[in-house]
Amino acid sequence: MASDKNPDVEALINSLSEVVLLLDKGNTITFINKTGEEFFGRSHQEIIGKRLAELYPGSAVISRLARKAMKELRSFSAKDVEARIAGISRIDLDISPFIVDDRCEGVLLSIRENVSIAEREDFSFDSVTYLLGSIAHEIKNPLGGIKGSAQLLRKKLLDSRTESSAVDDADEYLGLIIRETDRLDTVLQNYLTMSRKPVLQKVNIHEVIEKAISIMHLSLENAKISLQRFYDPSLPKVVGDGSKLLQVILNIIKNGIEAMPKGGTLSVATRPSVEHVVQNGRVKRWAVVSIGDTGKGIPKGEIQKIFLPFYTRKKKGTGLGLALSKKIIKDHNGLIRVERPDSGKGTIFHVYIPFASE
Repeated sequence: MASDKNPDVEALINSLSEVVLLLDKGNTITFINKTGEEFFGRSHQEIIGKRLAELYPGSAVISRLARKAMKELRSFSAKDVEARIAGISRIDLDISPFIVDDRCEGVLLSIRENVSIAEREDFSFDSVTYLLGSIAHEIKNPLGGIKGSAQLLRKKLLDSRTESSAVDDADEYLGLIIRETDRLDTVLQNYLTMSRKPVLQKVNIHEVIEKAISIMHLSLENAKISLQRFYDPSLPKVVGDGSKLLQVILNIIKNGIEAMPKGGTLSVATRPSVEHVVQNGRVKRWAVVSIGDTGKGIPKGEIQKIFLPFYTRKKKGTGLGLALSKKIIKDHNGLIRVERPDSGKGTIFHVYIPFASE
């Protein structure tokens, strides 16, 4: 597959949107296309000659299929394989024996990000969100009337000469009504926010992050959490709704603080994405905001559930913060990924936001 012999073939392979690698019998990489370089975040010179396990520690499944493909001289596919490469969590792959002059010299491997499940979830999520947003509009007005009536009744009781103990009891019950009304109002407000589309314009993402940090400064200080910033100052502006992006970053920082009740470190980093898509012949990337904490982490079996509405492990949580954040970023044509470090401690959220067109 040398470029001096087959320049047209190599150019064709380099234009593919999926990763293509050629592995010899020892799983050493002898060829990789341009998409593969982007996928692993390394140059051609850094990849060729390396074993696949050096670039991708979780490649045991691929190694087993590669040996099977060479032994049985047939192709294999694998769907929804767990991965931890450049923020990608699941991949699909195909492996075929590479035959030269009737001899098997290795395998040809192609890798794609698995997004079909996420797309189906997002479709269902949008449908449910639209329905709940409509219901929220209908509930919000009478809820306001209940709260108003409870407040007026409370005031009249306190102003009257009713027996002291009776006033205290009534005040306690009315206070409970008002608090629970406020809690339901917050839930409904979150749904209404979900159903509203963002107003997109050019935004400096670092300004949004700094505003969020300023708002949460006292909470970070009180929780004895140190803050680390790792910004790429050359990052171009993104296209987004500043107030909604602020809400997402606040939600994630708040979760990080709550995950570290005994203190710890919160890190916030920005970078351009290694991942990309090709649209109209142009490569497009995202700005990535990564927010990590050193808390107890998310159990492995629960990572896929954390963006579901009402899913929460907090005693007083609504389970809407991350669901709302996912919806906001999806409306920005971006995505959120969550990473569980190999140590099992802490959590990192990666928020992908499209760059603004120049």
